[in-house]
Amino acid sequence: MKKLIREIPLANGLTVRFFDATRRYFGDYHQVRINICCEVPLSADLFEDAAAHRDAAKLLGGSVSYSKDIEHQGVATDDIPGTVEKVIQHFVDHSLSYLSGSEFPRKLVQSELKRILGKRKAFVVGGYRG
Repeated sequence: MKKLIREIPLANGLTVRFFDATRRYFGDYHQVRINICCEVPLSADLFEDAAAHRDAAKLLGGSVSYSKDIEHQGVATDDIPGTVEKVIQHFVDHSLSYLSGSEFPRKLVQSELKRILGKRKAFVVGGYRG
């Protein structure tokens, strides 16, 4: 079960959320897993025109999600809080500035569109070879 442990509002209007999904797997050993999420709503200003926005919304729905899992194995019970804090701080120090950028929402949405459209093309091109 994931538990929300921190939210960081960003300058570009988005919010990064950190969820703790740590679990014990043997004796006093735990798998510390932090899930980092950021939801980007599909707003019209991310697209060149209303038609592009409408087409993207048909494919993607109302939003696109950034999600990253960071795991550490073999963490003793007493070390869990410190490990969780180190994971969050490392992400803040090394990745938060990218997510905070004004271009991040557009880049994430465009990347997801390319991924979805690429899957469709691969399916159509590969086709049935019965």
